[in-house]
Formats: sequence, structure tokens, C-alpha cells
Amino acid sequence: MKDKKRRIISEAKTIFRKKGYLLTSVTDIVEASEISKGTFYNYFTSKEELAITIFKQEYSVLYQRLDQIMQEEDKTQKEKFKTCIELLVKFHIKNAEILNISFSQATLDDDFNQFLLSVRSKSVKWIKEQMLLVYGKETEPYLNDLAMMLTGMILLFVFVSSKRNKERARIPEAVDYVMNRMEVIVKDVVRTKEIVLTDEDMDGFTPDHLSLKKRRMGKLKNLVEDLLMKIDAGQIADSDKWQFKETLNALLAELNNKETPRSFIIQGAILYLKQQVPKNLETEISKLESQINELL
Repeated sequence: MKDKKRRIISEAKTIFRKKGYLLTSVTDIVEASEISKGTFYNYFTSKEELAITIFKQEYSVLYQRLDQIMQEEDKTQKEKFKTCIELLVKFHIKNAEILNISFSQATLDDDFNQFLLSVRSKSVKWIKEQMLLVYGKETEPYLNDLAMMLTGMILLFVFVSSKRNKERARIPEAVDYVMNRMEVIVKDVVRTKEIVLTDEDMDGFTPDHLSLKKRRMGKLKNLVEDLLMKIDAGQIADSDKWQFKETLNALLAELNNKETPRSFIIQGAILYLKQQVPKNLETEISKLESQINELL
């Protein structure tokens, strides 16, 4: 079972990089993985869910490595930051399609859009934190501007490099150039005390995590309410209806009444629903579990 899931993920990565996410279909992934569509949907509810799984894995490995570099004790903060920037450039050249999706205006699945926004938010936050360590507390009022200028230079180099032979990309030289320019920019910004981007400006680009969580919670409640309506409409045997409704109502009450939902109650409810769910509601319960896992 796990081998099939790993194969799907591996083949999807390859196809996304060759064709691009938007031009890749579930059929492409199924054919490359040599499985049926039914098998695909046993593991993923959609192409979007598969892509989120892949991108989470990729970014998890990336940020673990970045954290390791920043904890090294034999280098200065500036040297470590430079090494991290080089790693970021290499990562995004290798995964240019991720970058293109993250900053495009393409119409995507809402969950996928929200995930990409959270990735963007985490990336900018990380850069701001490291710049504060490298360039000092006097840069704090200007971190929005500095982080976006650095991000812009990185993205421009990645974009140009992704359009040519990646082996010819002069990454170390480019990173040296970017870091040298940032030294001059930081000093000038601190000297002039000019601020362009406020925190309010950044909200549209890197949405607040709590707002994102609130939207996800709203979608989760809607899904539970839809399930209750289907049960009332007779899509489950009368003998099981009462217990299902009680479980879903308890789940909804926990989501409505708790600022931080108690995970053991929610996980217990999901476990019961999965064990007792009739065939015609399996997809809804699977989607419910997936959204709860994202939230918690």
C-alpha cells in the first residue's frame, strides 16, 4: 500500500516538473504510476491534495536544512545566511513549477490556494527573522521592504535560470552579487529611514495565520453541516442515524465552542465515523478527516 502511494508521489513530482502543475492531469499521473484511477483516489481525493502533500514534503525538508545551517557554530550569522540564500535559490530552480504556482494568479482549488499563501507567508517571515539577526535591530522598522527586495532579487535570478540550462546557472556568483547589494541597500535604508511597505500592505501578500485558520474552520463546519443534512435526507440507515448525528453534533460543538479544539475529542469522533461510515459517505468522511488534520 505504502509503495503505491510513494510511487504516485514520485511520478507526480516528475510530471509536475516536466509539464507544470496546471497542465498535469490525474490521468497523466495514473498512467505514469501504472495504477487505476480507483487506486489513485484511495490515497488522494484530488490532484490538489496530492500536490499539497508533495509540496509539504519538499518544504519540510528545505526548512529543516535551513534551520540546521543557521544553528552551525563555526560560521558568522552573515555566512550562514548567505549559505541559506544559496540553498533557497537551488531549491527554487529545481522546483521552478512550485514557485510559478505560488506567485501566479491562476485559479486553483481553494485549499491549494490557501496552502500556497501559507508557504509564501512562512518564507517571508523566515527571511525577515534572519535579516534581523544578520543586520541588527536597527533594521527592524524596515524589514518588510528589505525582505521583499531580497525576495525580488532571488526570484528574478530563479526565473532567468529556470529558462536556461540549469547546469549553467552561476548560483554562487549570483548569491555573492545579491548579498553585496543587500549590504549597501540595508545601510542606505537605515540611513534614510524610508519605509514603503507597512504591515497592512503585507497582510495582502502574507495573510495572517489566524485568519487562515478561521477560514479553514469555517469550511470544516460547513462540511459537518452538509453531512448532517445528508443523514437527515436518508443517506444512512435509520438504525445508525442517531449515533452518527450525535457524533457529528459533538464534533460541530467542539469546533464552535473552543478557541483551541480538543484534538482527542475530534480524533475520537473521526475514528468512529471512519469505522462505521456507509459506502456512500466515505468520500465526505475522508475529506473531513483531511481538513481536520490540516487544522490541527
